Amino acid sequence: MSLNDHIRAMAEAGQFDLAFQAAQKIKVAWVRSEAFRFIAEAMAEAGQFDLALQVAQKIEDAGVRSEALRFIAEAMAKAGQFDRAFQAAQKIEDALLRSLALRFIAEAVVKAGQFDRAFQAAQKIEGAWVRSEALRDIAEAMVKAGQFDRALQVAQKIEDARERSEALRFIAEAMAEAGQFDRAVEVAETIDDPIARLQALAAIMAVKRSKGGQ
Repeated sequence: MSLNDHIRAMAEAGQFDLAFQAAQKIKVAWVRSEAFRFIAEAMAEAGQFDLALQVAQKIEDAGVRSEALRFIAEAMAKAGQFDRAFQAAQKIEDALLRSLALRFIAEAVVKAGQFDRAFQAAQKIEGAWVRSEALRDIAEAMVKAGQFDRALQVAQKIEDARERSEALRFIAEAMAEAGQFDRAVEVAETIDDPIARLQALAAIMAVKRSKGGQ
């Protein structure tokens, strides 16, 4: 077993002080960074977020530090500590990892039914495709909650054409299921992707027939 494997085992067993002391003695910077990451992530897994953040800040390698902070931010989100998760995510230096962490947080907030808060978090995602995916998730969650108008507003802000088309298709089909056939057709006709548009219109017609043309 390597020294880092030993440190990880200690951290996972909750022996944080021993693991930290061992990590400090490592002379090779990148190996030391990995050791601190193991400890920070184990602390976050145990809900010791303040200590996890303190250890993460001691990681010298920027990439490894970003990975640790992403793990901590996502652990905070899982624990329902959304504000702290957002703050931790903002400290992530790697742009992609920061975007992915913010998407995870937005999804956690959506699951808690806090749509406005999720939308605010999603808008801060820098990566356009990651932001588009997050906004699509939010729009579809709003649809499931029966909030069609709000879902449409969010869907229109999706930059990626494919993700926007899929979100609008989802909304149109849900409207049809709710008996709002005229609105469903209006929404379907705004879908950019021709295949998704045809699929949405076909689904609307199928629902209308199943409901006796009501």
